[in-house]
Amino acid sequence: MSALGRYFRLQGNTISGSDRQDSVLINDLKKENINIWIPHDKELIKQANPDYVIYSTAILENNEELLWAKENKKQILHRSELLLHATKSKKIISISGTHGKTTTSAMTSEMLMDAGFHPSSVLGGILISKNTNVIVGNGEYFVIEGDESDKSFLKGEPEIAVITNIEADHLENYKGGLNEIKDSFLEFAKKGINKSGLVFCIDDKITKEIILKNFDLKNKKLISYGFYSEDQMPKISAKKNEENLSCDIYLEGKKICSLNPSTSGRHNILNSLAVFSCGYLLGIDFQKIKQTIENYKGTKRRFEFIYRSKELTIIDDYAHHPTEIEATIQAAKELNPERLLIVLQPHQALRLRDLWSDFIKVLKNTSDTLFVTDVYIARGQNIENISSQKLVEEVSKPNINYIPGSIEQIAGYLKKIIQKEDLILIMGAGDITYLCLKLIPSKTLDSKSGNN
Repeated sequence: MSALGRYFRLQGNTISGSDRQDSVLINDLKKENINIWIPHDKELIKQANPDYVIYSTAILENNEELLWAKENKKQILHRSELLLHATKSKKIISISGTHGKTTTSAMTSEMLMDAGFHPSSVLGGILISKNTNVIVGNGEYFVIEGDESDKSFLKGEPEIAVITNIEADHLENYKGGLNEIKDSFLEFAKKGINKSGLVFCIDDKITKEIILKNFDLKNKKLISYGFYSEDQMPKISAKKNEENLSCDIYLEGKKICSLNPSTSGRHNILNSLAVFSCGYLLGIDFQKIKQTIENYKGTKRRFEFIYRSKELTIIDDYAHHPTEIEATIQAAKELNPERLLIVLQPHQALRLRDLWSDFIKVLKNTSDTLFVTDVYIARGQNIENISSQKLVEEVSKPNINYIPGSIEQIAGYLKKIIQKEDLILIMGAGDITYLCLKLIPSKTLDSKSGNN
């Protein structure tokens, strides 16, 4: 929503909006002369008297501003419909999947900029190199994140479709469960095949199943990517160098370059391969793609280094699905910290309920000290017998701890146990991000006591 607001403001429109609570992002938008009020308020939208009212899936039907818009016969559009309007004269590169959309979209955008394509982009995270989540260019390509959460990724006709992975998530919007999710991604895949191409991760079990069942791998429009394998060689692959963070990139089994990615983790190597695959379809030189990926500074809240010194490292990450949590923890462990402290804020009681056994499995497999905060409710409400405390009790491991209270209270507790050379990994899609700044030391850590 914020990226769309920025995009249309840059097109000369007057933008206003509202949210349920304040945030750093909202303060940034206000500095850009976008009028935002907290919380939603019927009288304030009446004063703004907009021509169009844009809403997201998070907005309930009884929202007072949405009701006002209906009563006053305003033109009402879902966020995805406004995005379609923005991209109507462009060739869309739509990057979808349960995980990795933002990082892959951001790197693809930077690749296109570096290659002189002058793209436009609307991203789900703040591109650190540009300090924004929107890029406006005069080129023919427009990079978007295909949002599968509410099926809006099925709107529009992408020139290139990318599937990073497929898992069960957002089940409140898929009453048919995983089978309905699979059917939706198959429909999305066909859109790419019908245009310039479909890029997919062959290492992802469900994605592979769908593609092999419905398409011919010999189709030149079908670009598979994954780790190097003699059994089933992906079109574009990587072979990791176990001695360091580098890897070799292959095209049809032939080495084309070595890559030193700027981001940690196996999942980010796969994201990089998706970018190489898009670049291959567009005819971009592989050396130029390599340079883009190696120079990539990241997006905020995607394994973002908030603080880094010899005494302490703080990383902030958006991970909130069990698979993302597991991959992010592994990426942190690859940094070989002296000690890893993890803080996890579950996001949405519905997700915690629907993926309860997956959360249990990930936490049981975690050997580092991990603190689980109360569930962040972005929309909806708490669910009886679904809580962080119960989750920790069921995991029943001494290294997994329930830590209730406000961000300030959590920070106060953690400051008492932080030791010199700790790596603190903070994960969640809610307000847990504000914990990061509260943990930055105001003075040197006492190497003897380990306390601030």
